[in-house]
Order: sequence, then structure tokens, then C-alpha cells
Amino acid sequence: MSLFCVPPTQLVLEVSAEVQEQSWQQSQACVSPRGRWNAFLSQVSLNTFLPWLQAEYAPAASVSIDVNLLPQYWELVNGVAITMDTKRLILIPDKNLETREFAVPQEWVDIPGWAGDYYLPVQVNPDGAWIRIWGYTTHEQLKNQGNYNPDERTYSLDATQMIEDLNVLWVVRQLYPDEQTQTAIAPLPTLSTTQIDNLWQRLANPAITNPRLELPWETWGALLATGQLKPQIESINLRQWLQNIFTDSWQTIEALLGTQPDLAFSFRQTNDVSEQSIQRVKEITLPSNQTVVLMLTLTPETDGRVSIRTQLYPRGSTRYLPDNIKLGLISGSGQVIQSVAARETDNSIQLKRFRCPQNTHFRLEVGLDDFNFTQEFAS
Repeated sequence: MSLFCVPPTQLVLEVSAEVQEQSWQQSQACVSPRGRWNAFLSQVSLNTFLPWLQAEYAPAASVSIDVNLLPQYWELVNGVAITMDTKRLILIPDKNLETREFAVPQEWVDIPGWAGDYYLPVQVNPDGAWIRIWGYTTHEQLKNQGNYNPDERTYSLDATQMIEDLNVLWVVRQLYPDEQTQTAIAPLPTLSTTQIDNLWQRLANPAITNPRLELPWETWGALLATGQLKPQIESINLRQWLQNIFTDSWQTIEALLGTQPDLAFSFRQTNDVSEQSIQRVKEITLPSNQTVVLMLTLTPETDGRVSIRTQLYPRGSTRYLPDNIKLGLISGSGQVIQSVAARETDNSIQLKRFRCPQNTHFRLEVGLDDFNFTQEFAS
């Protein structure tokens, strides 16, 4: 699209090279490709539009969400909210050059704490050189006139239903500051802490590429409404283990099984354990309340690599692991390197020993049915 074709009533803003580079760097805080793309488009839009808005109309305008949490939001859904006086603007960026329809993710419409007053489509030039605000609409119009797509969970309006001239918004704000912009939102159920934790564990499954479409809307909306977003997975630096620096959640075998010396002894019976080896264990509680123990044996090698052995054991009175519980090794890029599943009478499972050069990133996963535990590591 040529900028010469843009109607004079629409807003086009140049994106500086600095903002492009900064937005790209900031987008790398997201883990998934979808999240990084959402983050880049939203950062370009936010870092260009917000300074313009502050300079022209609303000096006190600000991002509605803690900026440190934005990468967690963008892992889940596209868009960003700006507070302007008593109203909220929702920017929905898109690199599509077609502007025939404006689609808004349902999260920004049907979650009470997320819903805005005004919704602005932001067309982002594919090269990131400019953005174009080609109209606006209100929450009330989206709900009452918008077309709801249950498969994509979006509300959409035809371009002809939008108010193209952004200047109208500023005039309306001056003349009618109490304009009715929102309409009623259906209440969402309340989730317990246990439900919240279990849902995020379920959604941590790497096979789920788009979490926002995985759960029924009422459950998904209620989960986001809690404000307890998917936690950033803590990365364990194994080089610190070699310096005797450990996190509290990874214990020695004796600390975990001190009252069961025979079991502690059996845990240590691993052929490749040497005097230089370091062993740490972590308890994992399954939805059935059965507990399993993930054990890592770390051994430094003379060439600077570390050798890693990973095993999974039952804990407590149960002698066997749950049937079909899985232990997996995933590369930093998301590729499954190894995976093993327990059979009906397995009292342990383990991955083949692997070696990692320094600064290698990987994750271990323990999965059973809808439950998934994930731990990130750097060697």
C-alpha cells in the first residue's frame, strides 16, 4: 500500500529505526514465536503511538499494565491497553495490508478488567517503518454490532462500520466526556488457587501452540481475570550447582528422604556417579496427590562439558510410577530430544545420559494426561 492512498483523516506515524530495534530486542523476552510476533507488533505500536498521544492530547496517558508483565500478556494474546484520563484505549496491531475488517480478541472485550472504551486498529508496515491508525470503535459497538467468531474468539466490524476520522474521538472526548462507551459484560466464574495452578500446568504442554483456544471461554476468561498470568519458568543455571549454589526447590537426597535411609541409599545407586558428581532432587505433586521425585546427576567433564543423568522415581508408599507418566528432554528451540514413558510396574524411568557444552539451554518435562511440569536449565 502506498502512503499516498491513505485518506487525510487517518493517522500515519513514522517509526524510528531506534524504536524498531528496541521493539525487536524487547520481543525476545517472549518464549514462543507467536508471543515474539505479538510483542514486536505491539511494542512498535505502543512506542510510536503513546509518545504522539502524550504530546498532542493526553500528557498523562500511560500503559495500563505493568510493563514488566507485558511479555506474559503477549505470549497469550495480541494487543495493548493505554489509560487516557478515565478511559482506556485498546490498540490491536496487525501487519495485514487489508483494512476491510477490524478483529478484536475476545479477551479485550469480555474480561471486565481488560475491556476498553475505545478500540483502535493499528496497521504496522511489514518493514516496521510506519504505523497507520485507520479508525476506531467503542466497546458498546463491538458487542452490539460486531460479528462474533467462536472459532477464533474475536469480535469483528466491517471497515464501513468504523469511525475513520480519529479527530472525532478527541472532539467527542472534549464535548461529551461522559459518553457511554461500554456495555454490560457477562460475569465469569471464580477459580480456586488449585484450579489456577492446575490449568497453567495443563497449558504448559508444549504441544499446545495456542493456549487461548485450548479451554472453554468461561474458564479461559476467568483464568486471565485472576491476574495470575502464566508464570515465567525459572531457568536453573547448572554451572552454579558446580559452585555449590542451589535454589531451595532442589534438595539433596538426604534432605528429602532423611527419614527413609534405605530409599535414600537406593537413589544413590547409579553406575556413573563419581566423587565429583552432584545430585539434586525435586518433588512433583501430581493431580492425584501422588508424589514423584525428579533426580538430576550432574558430573563435570575435563573438556568443559557437563554430563547429565535424569531419573524419575515414585515417592511415599506407592512402589510404582503411574502408568504412562512421561519424562522428556526438550531442546532450547523446542525440539523433543528424548522421551520415555513408564509401564505398568516401573519403579523408575530415566533418560539416556547426555552431555552439554557451556551455555546450552534445555528443559525437562514430566507429563501425565493433562498435567505437565516443566523446568528450564542452562548448562
